[in-house]
Amino acid sequence: MDNLELEQDNSFAFFDVQNLSIDHPIIINEELERYKEILFSPNNLHQIYFKDNCNLETVKLIKDLLLMSDYIDDYSVDKYILLKLSDDDIKKLLNDTYENSDTWKVPYEVDDDNYILTDIPRLRELYSYVETFKNNKLSQLELIMKVYDEVKLYEYEQSEDKEQLPEIIKNKKTNSYGMNKLFSFILKRFGYKTYVGKNSNALEYYTLVEIDDKKYNVSGIYLFDPSMDTLSKEEYPNEEIRRMNYNFFLLNFFMLNRLLYQEELKGFLAILSIENEEHSIEKIENSKNNAVLREKEKIESEFCLGYATIHKILKMSKSVNKDIIAKINSFVYDNKKANYSELLIENYTLRKSELFKKNTDEELEEIIKK
Repeated sequence: MDNLELEQDNSFAFFDVQNLSIDHPIIINEELERYKEILFSPNNLHQIYFKDNCNLETVKLIKDLLLMSDYIDDYSVDKYILLKLSDDDIKKLLNDTYENSDTWKVPYEVDDDNYILTDIPRLRELYSYVETFKNNKLSQLELIMKVYDEVKLYEYEQSEDKEQLPEIIKNKKTNSYGMNKLFSFILKRFGYKTYVGKNSNALEYYTLVEIDDKKYNVSGIYLFDPSMDTLSKEEYPNEEIRRMNYNFFLLNFFMLNRLLYQEELKGFLAILSIENEEHSIEKIENSKNNAVLREKEKIESEFCLGYATIHKILKMSKSVNKDIIAKINSFVYDNKKANYSELLIENYTLRKSELFKKNTDEELEEIIKK
């Protein structure tokens, strides 16, 4: 920017420009001059969109030019970055300085070409929150449990809203969609491959995670659903007790009892859950349902594998012994209480709708104090 001539005179080539859309990098001097003329004129500019093949260098260039304008106030212009950004790109954006950071809208996720946007301050809060889970001493499953436990402690609310993740971590409450999206989002930041799916005729979502944990000898793609393990804070005020619920943690996909989800499986999930590989592939290939086909493309994209390979890995993913869950929990929380692990295993084995059926809340409190 130091070598730019930025004279701003009274001969204006552009008037009343309200929206600006930039879809490619600005590398030609003539084009740069045109944008300077727009930004250095008394235009009524409200929005700037960066999209398609535009890049971050162009975003920074326009940002700096806008701040130099004598005619357009930066705070009155909303800037939308409609680009598919890598984590490194987002970190570069967050490390930059902004005069009015809340006017910059950045996608933290792109879902079916739908850009899920938030402003710079909220995005910084979201990424700072993710960093709290960073721990190089934890194995894959230990980190997954740490994230799972945090998310399932959020207050559950029954709704169809698709809230933004920054709002969820601020309010500490959400629905099945929000819990699974937050769980998946955090794991992705640490390099996990995940997929969030939905039972087509219900409000339940679930998360598939690819795992290769040498410490616990667990490898494959497993199902998680923190929303099904969340417990009422009013009924179980002790956080340590609420954290002990792992009935939907590290499940083999084909052993999933369909009754655990309130309604019969429909749509893509129903086809994926057909254990016979040839039958499942035939059903997906013959499907005329656009929603089902979109989900097929999405899961293939998330795991970078074809549908047949994903189905085979799901089938080969061995069921995990309940004792492994207790061992992971014991390591993550440095918990050596025998009664605690026994109670966790008992609850995992029973899989009842009512937690720890044989114990009152007071008895549970007494057990975990020992």
